[in-house]
Amino acid sequence: MKIEEIEGRIVLIPESNTEQEVINSIIQVNENLIFQLQKRQDFVSFVNLGPKESACNVAINILYSGESDVSSLISNLGHTPFVMDKTQFESVEAFWQSLKFPEDEREEIAKLHGKKAKKIGKRIEYGSHIKYRGGKIQVGSPEHWALMKMACWHKFTQNELAQKALLETGIRPLYHKPRKDSTSIPGPIMAGIWMDIRSKLRKENGLKSVHLDLLK
Repeated sequence: MKIEEIEGRIVLIPESNTEQEVINSIIQVNENLIFQLQKRQDFVSFVNLGPKESACNVAINILYSGESDVSSLISNLGHTPFVMDKTQFESVEAFWQSLKFPEDEREEIAKLHGKKAKKIGKRIEYGSHIKYRGGKIQVGSPEHWALMKMACWHKFTQNELAQKALLETGIRPLYHKPRKDSTSIPGPIMAGIWMDIRSKLRKENGLKSVHLDLLK
């Protein structure tokens, strides 16, 4: 088998049918994975760094599209029940949209998830402030966003499926770019909340980047 470097690429050229079969087998098992070339004392090895998306930290747009995929479970619309302030919410979206309504109407909204939770929020527009636990909070303020972060923290620490989905994104950048961005909590703020919670959960679970570990 010949090995050549051509325009920055290392090329393996089979010189027999057997060698071609070996290359085909390697491709079948390792296609779309990223490898790092490492020099050893008397040989060179290619170390598997994992799938391209993870090894290259390809960003993920977190959007809701169903009930079980990773992005949907991370999404605020995902059906990920959690309890906060003695109330069970079926989704973070239910909590967030309920803040628009009078406090005596929020319990029913808490039962919603998915597109139903999103839709009910369209019945009423935000005023300049909301009321929460006796306090008055300006809409779109850091204090308002802190409520979202609190709800997400309860979700990801109480719901195993949601936490697993978030941690499965590794250290890849997350972003939130829906067709129409929120005026009360813009996409970059929402994505920052997810990544901050993920960082805390990774530390609690003693997780490190797999491909960084391989380089040690």
